Amino acid sequence: MLFALLLSLGMSPPPIDSLPSWVQVDPAARTVTLDLAATPGDSGPTLNGHHRGDVQLVVPLNWTVRWTWVNRDTAASHSLVVMVEREKLPLEGGHPSLENALSRAVTAGLRPGQKDLTTFVADQAGWYWMLCGVPGHALAGEWIGFKVDREATGVVVVLKK
Repeated sequence: MLFALLLSLGMSPPPIDSLPSWVQVDPAARTVTLDLAATPGDSGPTLNGHHRGDVQLVVPLNWTVRWTWVNRDTAASHSLVVMVEREKLPLEGGHPSLENALSRAVTAGLRPGQKDLTTFVADQAGWYWMLCGVPGHALAGEWIGFKVDREATGVVVVLKK
């Protein structure tokens, strides 16, 4: 709620002072590299321990995003796709909002232990979800926020808490 209130007032929640270990930045190359994993959690599957949008990754417009996506959940298949934020989370993943911003097998998911590498350009400013495209997984909370910001000068991770 606080996150939504601050955004509605044109304010941003405070960023994390230092980037988490799963985010590496090369400002000279205008590239951010993400090590992302689906992991089981107490309240359902998570993305690097985050769920239900409790963290947002902010990337400057026209930066390259590279991710390594690993399914570390031993019980279920998972995927990752970037989709534009709308009123409701989708039941399942679909066509990515940014070209090539998806893992293989978006709706079927990668089996436990499988990984995928993806590279795309964040070339459209806006608010997005990085979500699991397996039917029902995003609705169960397997998503984080992703913002492509034309005003950003670097990569920021914002905690919703």
